[in-house]
Amino acid sequence: MAGFALVTMAQHVAAQTSSGNDFADERKPKTLPMNSAASHPKTAAPRRYEPSHTELLPNGTFQDDANGWEGGKQGNTLVDSEIRRGGRMLQLTGVGNSVYKLAVGSLLPLTSYTLRIKARLLQGNGGFVSVRFREPKANGTFRTYRQPVTSTDFTDVVVEFTAPAYTDMAEVALQTFGATMQVESVSLKMRSAIDNTEPVDSWANSYTPPGYAMVFNDEFSKAPLNRNKWFTRYIYGNETTDKLNDENQRYADNANHQIEDGVLHLVARKLPRSRPNGANYESGMIRSDFALLYGFLETRVKMPSGVGTWAAFWLNSDVGETGRINWPPEIDMFEFVNNGKDDTVNGLHIAASTPKGTQPLWLYTDPAFSRPNQTWRAPFDFDKGWHTVGVDWKPGAFDLYIDGLKVMSREHSWTYVDGVVGAPAHILLNLAIGGAWAGRYGIEDSAFPQSLDIDWVRAYKKTN
Repeated sequence: MAGFALVTMAQHVAAQTSSGNDFADERKPKTLPMNSAASHPKTAAPRRYEPSHTELLPNGTFQDDANGWEGGKQGNTLVDSEIRRGGRMLQLTGVGNSVYKLAVGSLLPLTSYTLRIKARLLQGNGGFVSVRFREPKANGTFRTYRQPVTSTDFTDVVVEFTAPAYTDMAEVALQTFGATMQVESVSLKMRSAIDNTEPVDSWANSYTPPGYAMVFNDEFSKAPLNRNKWFTRYIYGNETTDKLNDENQRYADNANHQIEDGVLHLVARKLPRSRPNGANYESGMIRSDFALLYGFLETRVKMPSGVGTWAAFWLNSDVGETGRINWPPEIDMFEFVNNGKDDTVNGLHIAASTPKGTQPLWLYTDPAFSRPNQTWRAPFDFDKGWHTVGVDWKPGAFDLYIDGLKVMSREHSWTYVDGVVGAPAHILLNLAIGGAWAGRYGIEDSAFPQSLDIDWVRAYKKTN
């Protein structure tokens, strides 16, 4: 997808010479029924367990000096507590960094927790507390839950999160950047399961099949972007990777995720000055904290219109139970590429990772779907109105729907290259700019800013 080219550029260009779809079979396409208020899917209950109130961070009040807290060589000292008589607290100054590495087994996968820090800023505005999860192969972080410390009075700063599939290398971090921060106490305890769903005002334009219950959604009903549900960079490179392939944009947080009137706008704009390697644009992307293996996913979107834009809705493997992070597998529910000639605003590219040297095994394609270049041509332009894209993702295959119309179905194995079943997938939507595909004939700078508009994102699991 937007991240990794599943069909090479040469293959895609060659496919442009194919006329129509010579392979469509004769089975009648399935059109999913539209949901109504009376027949909308049930919302699945959060994972149930009895939370424990055991303290999981043994030296959170520094009663054992700084034992267990690493990184106190620069700007970190213990000072007398102003709240607990005879107690001590940690003071971080300048570029301070203190990390407590949790013992293996302290956190259970897919279980929710509350980190609570009582802290204050004496000066500056660069204090943060976070929970970080690292993967074993390169020791890089793949999940970080962070909150700022902003008050000059001692205040509880709370980080609530659900642990990922791999938790053996978890840590609590206290950081300052040109500030002085005092930390009175740090507490980490299990809590009841965090619900990944929220109320739905309208089920119009949703086409979920019967037998599914919603397990995740974001209706984007209020600003700002919910950072408990979404990250804004890829999982790679210590969660800082801001591009893939040869794109000309970099993903940023400079008003690139704007919510207005219940719609999330992933905004791309031209930068005022030229950057190295032609990275002259900044844009927005979202990657879900939530992950699932198989289910029905859908989003309602309105596409950008400028030449050179490359919007996408896709699934990528998250971290596995052993800490493995690998690509493939991947499924691209859509790649909307507008290069003005070969790929235009009435087409959606639909693809998935396929073992090297093989071709997709098609189970059904709509007459308007071209198998050679894996593109569906609509009788309308996607940048002129709202449309719902959904995928019914099953073990061994997936079906793709646009506004409830089944446009293709193909076999697909959600596996790593060694054949092992891949980790559950996180959900991504992004707006890339340029590159050899979308920018083949240039980028229409006069059309910027552009945005991928997202009404909602929803994910469902089988109820049985």
